[in-house]
Amino acid sequence: MSKPADKPQIEKFRDAARELKTDQSDETFEKAIDKIAHAPKLTNEQIKELARRTRDKAKG
Repeated sequence: MSKPADKPQIEKFRDAARELKTDQSDETFEKAIDKIAHAPKLTNEQIKELARRTRDKAKG
């Protein structure tokens, strides 16, 4: 078996995906893209508030 450093980047990516047990199906990909495409556009204030809440939640 070769060392990870000997593998091309794409193989390292595929190995990591397998370890994480990601779903590589087209259906799952399309669902994710659809969810992103139909997400509401946030205003700058909404983005700042979301970042603030996320930061506060991470602190404790």
